[in-house]
Amino acid sequence: MEASRVARTETPMEFLAVIEDDPDVQLLIETIFSMDFRFSAANAAETAEEALESARKTEPGIIVLDHGLAGSLTGLDAAPLLKELAPGAKIILFTAHAELQTRATAEPAVDAFLLKPDPARLLWSND
Repeated sequence: MEASRVARTETPMEFLAVIEDDPDVQLLIETIFSMDFRFSAANAAETAEEALESARKTEPGIIVLDHGLAGSLTGLDAAPLLKELAPGAKIILFTAHAELQTRATAEPAVDAFLLKPDPARLLWSND
């Protein structure tokens, strides 16, 4: 048990950035990551522009990025700009747009693609 405490204190914490315009999804992502001791407090933004400004001040280690955001930039547009500001960050494109998987996979700034489930199908499915 003592060894696990040592490992926790020696493991550097990753700063999390969540770029999501849906406050419920934003809270869900923050809550999930807060359960893991390897991640520190989240910085949340509703637009890519806000996220870029924040990344200039605090370099995140993990960026969870929606594609369809409020503002003029999409998640895929913002990914290379965020990677430029935080080159060590892992960028996860988390979107409901399945058709973007090929483009996301081809974008060098995107490290992972996760598809959001349709909440309506989850809640009201007869399967």
